[in-house]
Amino acid sequence: MPDRKDPVPSQAASPLVVVVDDDASIVEGLSILLESWGFSVLRSLTLEELAKRLPGATSQAGLVIADHFLPAGGTGLQAVEMVRRHAGTEVPAIILTGDTAPDRRSEAEAMHCRLLHKPVQVGPLRDAVESLIRR
Repeated sequence: MPDRKDPVPSQAASPLVVVVDDDASIVEGLSILLESWGFSVLRSLTLEELAKRLPGATSQAGLVIADHFLPAGGTGLQAVEMVRRHAGTEVPAIILTGDTAPDRRSEAEAMHCRLLHKPVQVGPLRDAVESLIRR
């Protein structure tokens, strides 16, 4: 009798996480980590790139993880707004930043986003991802 293995979730069944950061190594690292946790990932380095990629997404975003400061004066909050407009719903989001100014937390809270400070540790990131994507 062949060994029975649990099926690997299909791309369509995997919750989609949108990752936006201007640092390609952070996008790649987060993508590898999220994919190892069973998520599919839509990657972007800029708001412009995100605007081009969102319409081609094969599923609706279940979570956004965005750096606060993006190129050309863009912000992670703008990325969250873009994804939410595209999805037509308040997609949960995590804003990543090295900026510890109280304004960052206030801005994130006003948009119902979780704020994590860089460098982000794997444990707190996983806890945040799991709590937000399953709400």
